[in-house]
Amino acid sequence: MEWRQDDGRVIGVRPARLSDLEPLRALYRETYGDRYALPEVVDEVRSREVIASPDWVWLLAECENQVVASLIFGRDPNHRLGKSFAGVVDSNFRGQKTMQRMLTEGLERLLHRGQTFDLVYAVVRTFVTPAFHRDLLQLGFFDVGVFPNVRKVRRYETHGLKICFSPRMLQTRRREPHIIPQVATLYQIVSDRFSLEPAKCDPGAVTRVRRAMDLSVELAPVAEAGVNGVTRSRVQMLRRSSRNLKFGFFPFHEPNQILSDPTGQVRVFLSHQKTDGHSSILGIDPGPYEPVSVLLSVAEYCEERGAVYLELLVSAYEPELQAAAYVAGFLPCAYFVGAELQGQKRCDVIVTSRTFVPLHFSGLRLTDSAKPFLLEYFKVYTERLWEDLLDA
Repeated sequence: MEWRQDDGRVIGVRPARLSDLEPLRALYRETYGDRYALPEVVDEVRSREVIASPDWVWLLAECENQVVASLIFGRDPNHRLGKSFAGVVDSNFRGQKTMQRMLTEGLERLLHRGQTFDLVYAVVRTFVTPAFHRDLLQLGFFDVGVFPNVRKVRRYETHGLKICFSPRMLQTRRREPHIIPQVATLYQIVSDRFSLEPAKCDPGAVTRVRRAMDLSVELAPVAEAGVNGVTRSRVQMLRRSSRNLKFGFFPFHEPNQILSDPTGQVRVFLSHQKTDGHSSILGIDPGPYEPVSVLLSVAEYCEERGAVYLELLVSAYEPELQAAAYVAGFLPCAYFVGAELQGQKRCDVIVTSRTFVPLHFSGLRLTDSAKPFLLEYFKVYTERLWEDLLDA
């Protein structure tokens, strides 16, 4: 794929090769300094895997033998799901719809050509120009939530979650999610957008979970990638071989730590990035404990080690797990329609997060379609603070 700019220069898009790694990294460093934290970009081994693996497509744009833009697509064939992220354009080549053209090429590969996937999601920085959001909408990307304080480059940033899907996604979607009241408005926003059916609501789930809490879980790392001879592949294998994990769906992420209690009955798969304090829970076996108690212990462990943001994905059909997440301080911030493939059905997933630093929303450029998600998140956030205050 190539095109001619207004100044006559030709830009071409192609998959990255291993020999392109250094100029690609140089583009990210020039744009973000040394604060960029995505492991697919900054970790040498991970970068090479992304370029070499058939489950990833790393596209670059070049002009006169210079790398001027980069964009990564992940492919999860088990869930027929794609991801677009890590987009960057050289400052001298912005305003020419370079990223829009690269997204078009990636969507052709993942969503349209051969009809191999049902949907693709994109994580988008909220202070990009309104014109870029309009470009994404023209490509078929719709807002379904936000990630508050998700990353820190120069300052804490709130990112947006957008999805682009084929008609198959809604046709095969599992209907009637079963949710707690704290998710109801979030679901209503998405329901109105995509003409979804009403959800069932469980108003008593949070109360039941609070009554069952057991705060005696002590967690410590029993395996960490790169420590004491433990490899990344070993940690990943242990996660894949674990059965019946709670909160076990988390695409395009891999754990680098395993936590357990002194008895060895609890197992938590965690991704923690020291660079910017971004962490994700990728699955929990709570053993004899209630999930809420394990989640509280994981949050305490992460906070002590410098985490600023902790993310958890929750099934939209299990109100008890939603309640456990909410009581543990993981608040709903996005409603990911049809994210997970179970059998022949696409299942909705609720994105929840817990932040360990004050919310920082200055400099945002929210679209009209994204703003309701942030307003709803802040409403639930303040309500949760009031609950803690009244319980004190």
